[in-house]
Amino acid sequence: MTRILFVFVDGIGLGPPHAANPFSTTSLPSFVQLADGHAWTAEAPHVATPSHVFRPIDATLGIDGLPQSGTGQATLLTGVNCAALVGRHFGPFPHSATHEALASDNLFARIQRLDRRSVPAFANAYPPRFFDYARERRRWTVTTRCCLEANVPVRSLDALRDGRALTADLTGAGWTPLGHDVPVITETEAGSRFVTLARDYPLTLFEYFLTDKAGHRRIDQSPTSILQSLDHFFKAILERMDPHNELLLITSDHGNIEDGDRTTHTRHPVPLIAYGQGAHHFADATSLIDVTPRIVRALAGS
Repeated sequence: MTRILFVFVDGIGLGPPHAANPFSTTSLPSFVQLADGHAWTAEAPHVATPSHVFRPIDATLGIDGLPQSGTGQATLLTGVNCAALVGRHFGPFPHSATHEALASDNLFARIQRLDRRSVPAFANAYPPRFFDYARERRRWTVTTRCCLEANVPVRSLDALRDGRALTADLTGAGWTPLGHDVPVITETEAGSRFVTLARDYPLTLFEYFLTDKAGHRRIDQSPTSILQSLDHFFKAILERMDPHNELLLITSDHGNIEDGDRTTHTRHPVPLIAYGQGAHHFADATSLIDVTPRIVRALAGS
């Protein structure tokens, strides 16, 4: 069975190349490699070979307004048009109208239905205050709600200290101000750790959301520095993974960071990258709705 390394990157769209688009102005060699030699803009040509796919997919889901994380991520991780269920784009947390789909159709549960021995994994670790807030307010994110519904562990401080998880900022440096003594690693080490973790599971998901925060200008890091950090992470994955037996899958939920002239989301399509064994299953994907069904198809070997 193909092993899938799924990197979900919040808030990346394929916009027109211009001075305010960091993909047009920043050296990002690993991003370029993943787009077969092109920058991640609306002008990048589609790639469709048996082992490499790069294409735009729709994030608007037939709904007016700006796509949001709650409905976009729920759609991405279920294959159900959750914006249509709600009647509008909604976020950042999942809307109650999507809870049933997240319970029955989420990606982790669908993988487990293929084979009860196939246990997927979520690589992110969360600090104690996240669990306290989520339990008190009952406001889990889309990804953590999918984990809870499918009995997939949400990793915590102990897993991070043992080297069995990743932080959302890749290095762990963001945990120091929270008062947690955790090892700080490089983006290269994070990429290598992700590949190692993924070799124990049919699918391992990692969620990166600093791209969205940088696009909203909610963190003291520029879009350029965030993308360069992510580029180092991708480089390590590409160097360490086995494309004959493993598939690197990358996509997003909506546009944001690609347009530095605004701090809101965009209606641009988002990138879908599949690199390695089974990439051809994603060549005909056209929207967020298509990603989870094609993951299931790739793992089923059909």
